[in-house]
Amino acid sequence: MPNREGNMANFSTLLTRIKDVQTEILRAAPYRDISLVPNPGASNRAIAAVEERIGHRLPPSYREFLAQHDGWPRFFEGATLLGTANLGKRMYEDIARAAFEAAETPVPHLAPPSRAARTPIVPFGIDLQGTTLFAFNPTVTRADGECEVVAWVNEIGVRRDSFADFLEFVIEMCEAELEGYAAPKQSRRLSA
Repeated sequence: MPNREGNMANFSTLLTRIKDVQTEILRAAPYRDISLVPNPGASNRAIAAVEERIGHRLPPSYREFLAQHDGWPRFFEGATLLGTANLGKRMYEDIARAAFEAAETPVPHLAPPSRAARTPIVPFGIDLQGTTLFAFNPTVTRADGECEVVAWVNEIGVRRDSFADFLEFVIEMCEAELEGYAAPKQSRRLSA
């Protein structure tokens, strides 16, 4: 079983890396809608209330995230990481389920009731348009309590083994965007 303290330190390091790369993106593209400031942490009581609302425990890394940051507005691609006030709300599950069903995502078992039984999903991030969303799939849970993450980002469906793996995906996407801003500058220098 993975070391829990190592996982928590890892996810905190990943969040710091995301913030650093997004700071660089904002320097290159100040018009981007990125927030670098997460919310203050949630109480243990608020986290327990969410778990009661969703009917099971959150992944340990997301519990720790909530204790440090009770959500993060405009975290990535306009999607907000949901805090305790919004986690487990039916409207977010309905939006996530509709998006996953409307598109061929990597979660074919999350289909309309006529085709398959409704599998529980726990959306933890969404944008206002419902085009970018992140959800835990509690039917795929590791021995350490971490859940699979299913994400839909700009028409790209991805699955990751855990919240930390999902954060690594976000870093990769942010670094690729940052490289895209650097490439035109380099080509202008070479042509001068």
